[in-house]
Amino acid sequence: MKKVGLIIVAMVGIMGVFWITNVVNQTHHDEPKRTVQIKKMKQLKVKKLTTTASAAVVLNRDTGQLVGTKNGTRPLAIASISKLMTGYLTLEKLAMTDMIEPSANTVKIGEEPELAAVPLDAGTTYRTGDLLNAALQLSANDAAIALGDEISGSQARFAKLMTATAKQWDIKTAKWYNAAGISNDEMEDDKVNAPNNAENMMSAIDVAKMSEQILKHQPKIIAILGQTTSTFNGTTQASNFSLMNNYFSQTKYQVTGGKLGVSVKSGVSFVGFFTYKKHHYVTVVLHADQYKNLAAVFRETKRILDETV
Repeated sequence: MKKVGLIIVAMVGIMGVFWITNVVNQTHHDEPKRTVQIKKMKQLKVKKLTTTASAAVVLNRDTGQLVGTKNGTRPLAIASISKLMTGYLTLEKLAMTDMIEPSANTVKIGEEPELAAVPLDAGTTYRTGDLLNAALQLSANDAAIALGDEISGSQARFAKLMTATAKQWDIKTAKWYNAAGISNDEMEDDKVNAPNNAENMMSAIDVAKMSEQILKHQPKIIAILGQTTSTFNGTTQASNFSLMNNYFSQTKYQVTGGKLGVSVKSGVSFVGFFTYKKHHYVTVVLHADQYKNLAAVFRETKRILDETV
């Protein structure tokens, strides 16, 4: 996920100038327990979306109906959207008070200036809950990798767990290489047996399906994703959610959480969770523009919501 750390920090400042700066923390008490099964999504009256993104989806969480799509079955690189699966498996497999010591290779990855990181220190242990917040709220690659290693012992084994979990949800387009969503060559000594440029991939429909399953089985993840600030190792900074909140506070849609994915290969991508007129939606926009144009992914998300809800 090249240069995302620098881009996110810059965009927080830039967007703060042009969008509302008095951010109101979102509440998530309207997130109902969901029993909707979307293993086989309803696809009646599905609107063809006109977004400029390579692929997009709007899913009604209340009914399980796919209400809009463009290239919905086409597998594409998803970058840090991958961390939703890592977050889910962390909540399933680990206690938030568990202490984790990152590997030397993970620390090395965190020192790469073009990758988002906390960063982590060698020989230091960190609370699982703090690493989870860093991975989901700040898109910290080193934190996500440390979590995957703790769960499975290596990135190769964690990728197999991600694959098995996706198959349980009838997700067939997913390809997993690491917990963070960075390219295989950026994993340094933890590369798996795949091409250097291999990245986690999935179709927009399967991203929506995965997201709904995660929200259903681990609803607490929405509270983690929906924080406007994140504190790690005594330092507090604006979270990625602050960008989403700043933009969508100017619209009629309430964003309750989401995950950005930014890399050279995937451009800017975004899965968002929205409430509008007491209905709940998952939106997916993949490859909205080049990775430097972060605002494009929010613009295209608003466009597909306008077209469908």
